[in-house]
Amino acid sequence: MRRLGAAATLLLLLTACRTDPALHGQRIGPGQYRLTVDRCHVIDREQLQRDLRGLAGKKCPDGAGELQAVQSIPSRQGSLFGECLRSGALRAEVTCR
Repeated sequence: MRRLGAAATLLLLLTACRTDPALHGQRIGPGQYRLTVDRCHVIDREQLQRDLRGLAGKKCPDGAGELQAVQSIPSRQGSLFGECLRSGALRAEVTCR
């Protein structure tokens, strides 16, 4: 019974960890989106910008314009064990073609 409880607790802890990267797109107007990328393991800012461009491509199937108003925001990545040593997040806006 204790092993089952320990396994259930571990599973709960693992599901509490956020996915990497966390990608979100919010429609802010006709053909316009506010995009957010949040990573637990960041190599550099360019990596986050590639994630933003990839998300823009998914939101704009006919093509996306340039990323605008790119800004760093506080990361929400993390877990109970602190394995996110270099987290980072960016927000940008894009207009679809």
